[in-house]
Amino acid sequence: MTAAPHPLHHEVVRFAEDAALLLERAAAAPAAPAGTPAIQGAAATAPGTTPATSTSSSAPTPAQAGPEAATASPAGAAAAIRAEVAAAREGAATVVVVGEKKRGKSSLVNALVEHRDLLPVEVDVATGVHILVRHAEKPHALAYVDGGQLTRPIELGDLTEYAAVDPVTQAPYRGDVHHVEVGIPAQLLATGLRLIDTPGVGGLVSGHARITMATLHHADALVFVVNGSSELTASELAFLEEATARIAEVVFVLTQTDKYRSWPQVLERNRELLARHAPRYAAAPWYPVSSRAHQDALTALARGDEERAARHMAADGFVPLRSALTHRVALRAAELRLANIVHVGRAGLAPLAAAEERRLRALAQDPTLVEDIQRQRDALRALQDSDARWRGMLRTATRELERRLRTGFRRNVNDLRQLADAKIASLSGDELAGTLPRDLEAGIEAVWMDLDHATREGVARLTALMERECGIGDEESFDGLSRPDRLAALPPLVSSVHDAAGVLGAVERIVPTLSTGVLTVGVTAMVASGVLLPLAAGFGMVTLLSRRRRKRDELVRARGDGSRYAQRVISELETEVPPEITQAVDKVGERLAERLGDRITAQRRLLEDELANLQRHARASKEQRAAERDRAQRRMAALSGLLRRADDLTDRLATAPGPAGPHVPEDRS
Repeated sequence: MTAAPHPLHHEVVRFAEDAALLLERAAAAPAAPAGTPAIQGAAATAPGTTPATSTSSSAPTPAQAGPEAATASPAGAAAAIRAEVAAAREGAATVVVVGEKKRGKSSLVNALVEHRDLLPVEVDVATGVHILVRHAEKPHALAYVDGGQLTRPIELGDLTEYAAVDPVTQAPYRGDVHHVEVGIPAQLLATGLRLIDTPGVGGLVSGHARITMATLHHADALVFVVNGSSELTASELAFLEEATARIAEVVFVLTQTDKYRSWPQVLERNRELLARHAPRYAAAPWYPVSSRAHQDALTALARGDEERAARHMAADGFVPLRSALTHRVALRAAELRLANIVHVGRAGLAPLAAAEERRLRALAQDPTLVEDIQRQRDALRALQDSDARWRGMLRTATRELERRLRTGFRRNVNDLRQLADAKIASLSGDELAGTLPRDLEAGIEAVWMDLDHATREGVARLTALMERECGIGDEESFDGLSRPDRLAALPPLVSSVHDAAGVLGAVERIVPTLSTGVLTVGVTAMVASGVLLPLAAGFGMVTLLSRRRRKRDELVRARGDGSRYAQRVISELETEVPPEITQAVDKVGERLAERLGDRITAQRRLLEDELANLQRHARASKEQRAAERDRAQRRMAALSGLLRRADDLTDRLATAPGPAGPHVPEDRS
């Protein structure tokens, strides 16, 4: 039996259709005269100025419209609205778990579904595909291969093989896998929820962010995961901004509270950063959790220690998080899907309304508009000067970024050298030959991943600095560090050759032990009668000491070989990487300067065109201005009406009661 639609379903669909039609008409309308304000996010915003505001609460400024709308054309916005309506479905709510690497996402999913060993925690570091976890009466797993067209049953214990990439080579263990689906009996999932664990974004594999963004097209809500080690990074804020273009519901989770004691201060700092950079989420609730405490609770429970289990569960934070996912997401799946439709529709309409508002001010010959445009144009003209302050700041910031990257790299190399020394000192000769190259390869990979992540974070901060200085937004321009060819594959460890065979080799080993052998013969002869026993004892001692000497010499040679090999590899690292750092930072600075210069020039031209358009209006007859103003007012009235409908629907969906109790919706996806 088909479930009855949500009471607001038809009203939301009508709003979406009306919004899409209006945007399509705007896209098909004849081009505006030169200088007519373009539908762009910050086209007329310069340093030290703010966009002009309207007396109408339904017509937001471009800044209020949001970055996702700032770059969307009316036709593209209409297509996005229709796609969102078409994608709406019944069934369990899909929650995508996102975050950077090493934030504890897989451990979080394991704790949420109360299966501690379901997703191997190492998959969170080196995962290459997303893993969907849904409710099922019997545990099972399926690998979707060949672009997701075919399925292959797999064992739950084989998830690493099918979902991960090799941590050393970064090559997928199974290159034909599109994604993996896991079905398990779990109380949280039974309320009507599906969880998708995604690859960590950022870091070494830039494609992980694209995989995660593609996964978000299936999401009804987002769980954004950070840990207690440090505040939200610039790249995390940028990813949040992009990821929530079509998702209205976001749950923030701070993990590893057991590991980082300063997490309360980090949490407060994160709230401040959201209020400043993503005010839409300033009041969003946060859920601090500890997967380790949850594991300890399960262990205590298995041992029958209910008191200890209760203490750990009270501290792990998962009870309020599960409650939030159940009541805010699982039991409100229909409301979330409708809210996402309204969210996408409003994002498409807001920049169009902002442009119409500015057009009306121009037609009314608003003197403050002329002053604003001239002030912004003059500010942009100053930014174009060759000695503009932002250019000097960019040069200083790039050199500081290079200094920080080189310092961090040197520290990591020192740690790698200490690791190699410890391995050489603790392993036998046979173990060194096989273990040292593998450990050095893994160590270099870790150094490279840390350097790549630090560079990405530095570029994000550099871009944000230039945006604050110039008042012009720009996307990050970093494609990742290029790993030098000489570090792509390490050479084998070559063992030195020592000629210990033959008579001379035997003599070389035996002669140093003869005195001990003679001493052994003499001592034995004093306590035992006869000749054979003392001779046998002496011969045995000579043989034993000869073998020990041989093994010691082999160990000394093996450790010498290992030391030379480690020094060779680390010297290669120290030779090849610093120039790559310099080249990467220089390229980022050059590209950022070039693109900022182009954007400054383009925005100055827009402002000059707008001034010319104001002059055109001034020369037009009163009747012509009145007719054009009448058309613009009708367009503005239609846009304002749709925006009011969007706000009303958003409020009603937020307060609409969900189902009366837990249920298991039919999962038709």
